[in-house]
Amino acid sequence: MMNYKQLFRLPFDVVKRITSYIIKEINEYRYPYKKRYKKLIANYKLCGLDQTREIHLSYLNSLLKELGFPLYDESNGMYSEHLIIFAAIASSNFKIKNILEIGTYDAKTSMILATLFPESTIRTIDLEDDNPLFLQTYDRNENVDKFIRLRNKLIKKKNNIKFIQSNSLRITLMEQLPKQDLIWVDGAHGYPVVTSDITNCISLMHENTILMCDDIWKKSRNNDSIYKSNAGFQTLEAFSKARVIKNIYLRKRIGKKFNGNYKFISFSRLKNNQK
Repeated sequence: MMNYKQLFRLPFDVVKRITSYIIKEINEYRYPYKKRYKKLIANYKLCGLDQTREIHLSYLNSLLKELGFPLYDESNGMYSEHLIIFAAIASSNFKIKNILEIGTYDAKTSMILATLFPESTIRTIDLEDDNPLFLQTYDRNENVDKFIRLRNKLIKKKNNIKFIQSNSLRITLMEQLPKQDLIWVDGAHGYPVVTSDITNCISLMHENTILMCDDIWKKSRNNDSIYKSNAGFQTLEAFSKARVIKNIYLRKRIGKKFNGNYKFISFSRLKNNQK
């Protein structure tokens, strides 16, 4: 068995991998997969969704195959529990006619929503192509023309997608936006944008609206304005304490690789619609 003196003689990257492995094993022991899965299914019930997650996953995969996208794998880029939740909503009794997405990125989520809800209108908002922030984030400045071309090509495949290029903070000036049935907030995750996005979206909710937000960190030592921040969680909780909305938090990913982090998908309804 390796002692601590031998451990310190190893290259840094090897020590890092060993340390990461140990931490994962400790996290798995403290909060095993069965408990995480059970908690996730319990939260599906709290959200008013059917708890047969595997059926929703199968349905999602059939649509992903139809679209020519890879099958669901939570280790694959944008894929996470939110897609399975969307599939569960599509299979529910919720009436979804108007969908708002903040943060179009490559339009794959827009395509999935447009396929899951073919009778709905998906309004997806992202920054203008020449906006400096658009160019600087997600490494788009290196191959921005190709990124834009592929995104626009996807959007044109669905007639029920309306692409709005604007700063999401301007939602308050978009008088043409109706009340929404499903809202997906996946723009900048830090202050002040995520707080404004959530606030603006709450004003677009009716008694049956579902508001969902991506990358909700309950705890975060390091916060930035774009990628990682607990600003979304703090904002949602502030509205909850004010008795405006009720929040349920579902793990973004449940595999062993992701155990031990504090990243969630939020599922919110107006408080006056809660028992």
